[in-house]
Amino acid sequence: MDRSTGDHAGQAPDDRGAQQHQPQADRPSRGTTDAPGQLGRPGAPGTVGPAHGRGNDSGSTGSGPGTTSGAGWSGPRFGAVYHGMWDMTWSDRAELLDKLASIGVRWVRIGMQWSLVQPNSPSSDHGGWSVKWGLPKADRVINQAAQRGLQVSVTFLRTPNWANGGRGPEYLPSDPSTYARAIQQLAHRYQGRVDSWEIYNETNNQNHLRASVADYVRLLCAAYPAVHRGDPGAKVVFGGTSGNDYEYVDAAYRSGAKGCFDVLATHPYNSNLSPKPPPPSDHGWWFRNIKYVRDVMLRNGDGATPVWFTELGWSTHPNTARMTSSERGVTRGQQARYALQALRITKRDYPYVERMAWYAARDETNSTLDNNNFGLYTLDLQPKPAAIAIQRFFASH
Repeated sequence: MDRSTGDHAGQAPDDRGAQQHQPQADRPSRGTTDAPGQLGRPGAPGTVGPAHGRGNDSGSTGSGPGTTSGAGWSGPRFGAVYHGMWDMTWSDRAELLDKLASIGVRWVRIGMQWSLVQPNSPSSDHGGWSVKWGLPKADRVINQAAQRGLQVSVTFLRTPNWANGGRGPEYLPSDPSTYARAIQQLAHRYQGRVDSWEIYNETNNQNHLRASVADYVRLLCAAYPAVHRGDPGAKVVFGGTSGNDYEYVDAAYRSGAKGCFDVLATHPYNSNLSPKPPPPSDHGWWFRNIKYVRDVMLRNGDGATPVWFTELGWSTHPNTARMTSSERGVTRGQQARYALQALRITKRDYPYVERMAWYAARDETNSTLDNNNFGLYTLDLQPKPAAIAIQRFFASH
C-alpha cells in the first residue's frame, strides 16, 4: 500500500527544505548543542533539544490513556500511525494526542526521516546531525506522545543523499554501517521514550524502498545489534510489508533475516471489504492471509517471534468505476464496523499479533483521495464514527 509514514509522499525533505516550508507555529525552539558526532538524551547536559515540550504539550486536557484504558482487553494493543513529524501546529499535535489517548490508543507509530535528522555526513559539524531543526523537532514530537503515557514506535526511513551517493531517499545507504551508527545513537538518545525501531517502511514496495531482499536483510542485520547497543530494552521491527507479502518474507528468511529482528510487521489492508469473510484469494494483499506469513515464520523455526500490524485501516471516501481495488473507500459507518471486526478477529484467530496500528490518526490533504481519508479524526480533529466506536469498545472491556 502506498502509505507514507514519515514524510509527504513523493517528497524528500532535507534540513533546509523543511525549514523553508514549515509554518512558524510549527518550529521548535533552538537548544544547546552537543559534542560533535555525539547524541545525548534530550534535556541532559550537553544534549540538543528540550526535555519537555512547552505550552500545552503536556496533556492539559487531562485525558490520558487511563480515560479509556481497555484494561480487560486481552487482544492486540491498539495504536495509531501518528504523523507528528509532518506539518502541523504544536497545539493540533497536543489535541490530537489527547484525543487518541482518550479513546484507548496505547501506542503511536511515528516516521522519522533519517534525511531530516542527519542531513549531512558524520564528518560535518555535529556529526552531521541537524541540531537546530531536525533533532529538536523529533525530541518534541516524541516527548509530546511520551508525556501522555503513549508508547512510541519509530520507523527510521528515507536515506540522506550523503549516505547513498545522491540516489534518493528510497534507496538504501551504500554502507549499512552508516544506518547502524545513526540508529544506535538515536536509540540511546530516546531510551525510555521509544520502545521499538522499525527498519524502513514497506520494503517490498518500490514507492518506499528500492532494494533487493538480500540488500535489505544486510541492512536489517546491521541495524539489529546497533539498536540493542543503543538501548538494550528496545525492540527491532522488520519493516512492515505492503500487504501480507509472505513470498517476500520467505525470501528474507532465505537471505538470513532470522535473528535480526524482534518483531515481524505487515500492513494487511483489505481494500474496501470487511475482514470477516474468507479472503477472495491467497494473494498476500488480504487481511486474513496473515496466516500465510505465520506459516513462513513457523517453517523457519521463528514461532516465538510476534507479529505487529504497523498499518491497517479503511479510507472513507466515495468510489468511482475507474478506481483500482487498493483505491476503493468505505462509508464512515463501515469504517467503524470494520475496525471493531479487525480487533475481534485478530484476538480470536491470530493471537501472535501483539499490536495493531490504525492508519491513520487524522485525515490529510497531501496525497490521493484514498490516502487522505483513512483518519480516525477529520482534518479539524472531529471524531469519525470509528473513533467513537473504538472508545466505546475499550470502555466496555
